[in-house]
Amino acid sequence: MAEFSKEQMLDELRTIFLFEADHVLISSGPTKAAAFIGFPPGDKGEYVHEQASKVDLSLFADITGSFERAYEFVFNRSRLNAFGEHEVQDLQVFMEGTPRVGGISSGGEMHRFMTPDGYCRAVADAALARWKLEWAGDESAKFTTRELALLANMSEGAVRMAIADKTEGRLKAIPGSKPVAVDFAEAKRWLSGRRGFAPWPERAADDRLLARAIRDAETPKELSRLIGQIAGIGAADRLANVLGWPAADLQPWLDGSFSFDVERAGQVAEALELDVPMFVGKALEVTLRTPKGGR
Repeated sequence: MAEFSKEQMLDELRTIFLFEADHVLISSGPTKAAAFIGFPPGDKGEYVHEQASKVDLSLFADITGSFERAYEFVFNRSRLNAFGEHEVQDLQVFMEGTPRVGGISSGGEMHRFMTPDGYCRAVADAALARWKLEWAGDESAKFTTRELALLANMSEGAVRMAIADKTEGRLKAIPGSKPVAVDFAEAKRWLSGRRGFAPWPERAADDRLLARAIRDAETPKELSRLIGQIAGIGAADRLANVLGWPAADLQPWLDGSFSFDVERAGQVAEALELDVPMFVGKALEVTLRTPKGGR
């Protein structure tokens, strides 16, 4: 999958909402359409030809946030950019519900977002593929040629050629599968040898974005926010469990009110599988940098 910018994806998302606004306009009239999209239709009496920049994505904050997080999950692989199952599914449902044609008087406008090459569709499908491969924990998962192409950063045609190859290292499809599918173990094996495939960093030492974020943290609150991101949903309970600490002892490390303690900082780093000297040093640094009461 050729990389594109997050702004290109968001501009396409704005365009999707313009097409959806025309559906509201057709169904319920201009007042409800304007309430949906945030402004009245232009001189042509439809939204499809309006500038995408006119759409305020804060009106659609939930799905916009999911697309932004999915973009980071797909292109910037880091423990800081985890992505949950419910959001993976939300993006799929959203894309399946987008208009297949648009316009009113223009009689059927088409757009890139309606095709497999659309930026939003590519992000939604790549997020699903990566989640199945590295996060779902379901080894019965199957992968389509499109999903493998997105993960390996190659064309779907190249994936089909790899399946048609007769050599020992070929990509082996599930016999008789229609459409063609590849099982979990075979997908992992084949992808591991593809130059275009970037695996999820399993060790903190391999996570460039995480290491940089820790180095750049300047206050206890910034460091604590990173701890929460790394630990993920349900961080307090899960981390307290791993550490064997009462929740009250962990809370200062999650809200930025901690006082530096070399032993405790080391334990937090070990529980999160971080580089212990780097994390302990950063915890000391941000504590010393911050005046009491200014955290």
